[in-house]
Amino acid sequence: MKAQNIDLEYLEMESGHFPFLKEFWEKTDGINLTIGDTPEEIESYLKRNKGMSFICKEGDALAGTILCGHDGRRGFIYHLAVSRDHRNKNIASALIELSLEKLRSAGIRRCMIMVDEVNLKAKSFWLKMNWRRRDDLKMFSLDL
Repeated sequence: MKAQNIDLEYLEMESGHFPFLKEFWEKTDGINLTIGDTPEEIESYLKRNKGMSFICKEGDALAGTILCGHDGRRGFIYHLAVSRDHRNKNIASALIELSLEKLRSAGIRRCMIMVDEVNLKAKSFWLKMNWRRRDDLKMFSLDL
């Protein structure tokens, strides 16, 4: 799926983008940065999952992001974000498809995304995109 605006540029996410990513994610509703969102951890994730995460730019402005990777068995999407000024231009769909194609080419057959229970917009978005809500699973975590 392609974005409607031809001035948009999709690039592989790089660790050098981190300062802009952090600022972008902090300003985007529904994105919660956690203990694993340090420059070092993002750099490690990008190295481990080379070519699977993307940014979208319009000129010098960051319009969207997707952080994607896999563990060899399942794919995972984090920090899909589109700026308010760039919403409803199919940017999210294009970012998702770019990452899913990379997962497919790596032989990954299922992808997961975690959505905060209170993020109604995100839940609605993923259902609209034909993703299946999993009420049978509960996530647990432990900070090390």
